[in-house]
Amino acid sequence: MPPRFERVAVIGVGLIGGSLALAARTAGLFGHVVGVGRSLTNLEEALRRQVIDSYTLDPQAAVANVDLVVLSVPVRAMAPVVAQCRNALAPGALVTDVGSVKRYVLDTVEPVLPAGVRFVGAHPIAGTETSGVAGATADLFRGRRCVITPGTRCDTEAVLQVRALWEAVGMEVVEMSPDRHDSALAWVSHLPHVLAFAATRALERHLPEAAGLAGPSFASLTRVAASSAETWVDIFVANRSAIARTVEDFLATLEELRHTICQATPEELRAWLEESRGAHQRQLRASKEKS
Repeated sequence: MPPRFERVAVIGVGLIGGSLALAARTAGLFGHVVGVGRSLTNLEEALRRQVIDSYTLDPQAAVANVDLVVLSVPVRAMAPVVAQCRNALAPGALVTDVGSVKRYVLDTVEPVLPAGVRFVGAHPIAGTETSGVAGATADLFRGRRCVITPGTRCDTEAVLQVRALWEAVGMEVVEMSPDRHDSALAWVSHLPHVLAFAATRALERHLPEAAGLAGPSFASLTRVAASSAETWVDIFVANRSAIARTVEDFLATLEELRHTICQATPEELRAWLEESRGAHQRQLRASKEKS
């Protein structure tokens, strides 16, 4: 049976934190949920939608006597938030996060936790380009993957509790090291955002009038450029080394394609593109296979 947490603090009631609260409440896994945020408008909306039961702007007040704390703020804000409320965390409390960078989070959050408080890093790989609790849905995680990255401040029970929570809201959970996670996500999540931000910026600089001719392919390429700048500043900074390596490798492949377009025969270009099509099919299959 998945664990039930009688009192939960969700720090950052946005798309992910709000969706987790909705999904867990629907499944009967969360009792009273306290929401923490900076925007009263967003918190009032969360209360109206019954995502949370109460709210506060004070993280320290929110975490008093809770069983579970979910950190759903930008990754560079997580350690300062924990430091702010550490004295109110009860021994035995479980803290987890939803950040898409794991090494940075483990390295900064674990050192500021008080004795007796456990931490399990997690990354539910789900979401949209929208932000705020208005986009939260109870089925956001269903059929998707969640990566957990246990560090030094957890025990087997804590890992099992976090795993069971994400499985109960419909996710397939995989466990890996934070460094492996960050390298992989630099390719499959962070690089696509780099490309989307760069493509929209390049078009605006060089031929903005072409936007009126854009079709579905450009819309698909740039969809995530609508994502929160605040969130992605933190991700890019926190995972900058892995992202830099990934961009360098991508640019080498892009240069290879540019050279092939400019210098190769049509047959050679066709072979290059066919190999890419094959890679795309293999990657689609891999994304659908159970780990």
